[in-house]
Amino acid sequence: MSGMQWLRTGLIAVVGAAYLWLGHQASISSDPPLLSLLIGLAPLSVSALLLAWASRSPWLLGLCVVALLAMLLKLDYLRANTAWVYFIQHAGMHAMLGVMFGRTLGHDHSAALCSQVSRVVYGNDLDAAFYLYTWRVTVVWTAYFALTTLLSVLLFWLGPLAWWSVFANLLTPVIIGAIFVIEFAIRQRTLPRNRHASIAQTIKAYREYSQRKQ
Repeated sequence: MSGMQWLRTGLIAVVGAAYLWLGHQASISSDPPLLSLLIGLAPLSVSALLLAWASRSPWLLGLCVVALLAMLLKLDYLRANTAWVYFIQHAGMHAMLGVMFGRTLGHDHSAALCSQVSRVVYGNDLDAAFYLYTWRVTVVWTAYFALTTLLSVLLFWLGPLAWWSVFANLLTPVIIGAIFVIEFAIRQRTLPRNRHASIAQTIKAYREYSQRKQ
């Protein structure tokens, strides 16, 4: 990578780490600052608005605007329950992704979500062995999302809030990164040499795939 790419990657890492640490502190605090609440609401709010805008539905867009206005009117209440904001975002996101990945498993191996993303990278010239591999990767991600959702709910309701916060805000990104690294290492040993898209290329392909589906 060039110097600018290293700088950009480092900046993203620092900002991401700061966001996660702020989320952890806000979740375990009895009096979190308003900034931590707004930062916690930002990803969910922006995602909802982008999806509503992409759907071109005035009703859905209007519903999102009304929901945002309602949240602004209830900032004091939300601030007193900041942990709930982060919990709903964490568990809800993983549950949604679990459904998104899992619903593609019941058909042909080539229909699995990771198979579809792979076609964005490699094109349609993929054999049955490759599709079997990407189907299995989809199974792994589906299982991860399901187990993470379950553990998030159990820790939030049954364990100390600090335990849930460490798992959700600090350990989750580490686990996701580890899955990417392990999968990449397995792919290098399992698949032909020309099937070694980097982790960054895989993430970029997923984004492109998501844009095509909108």
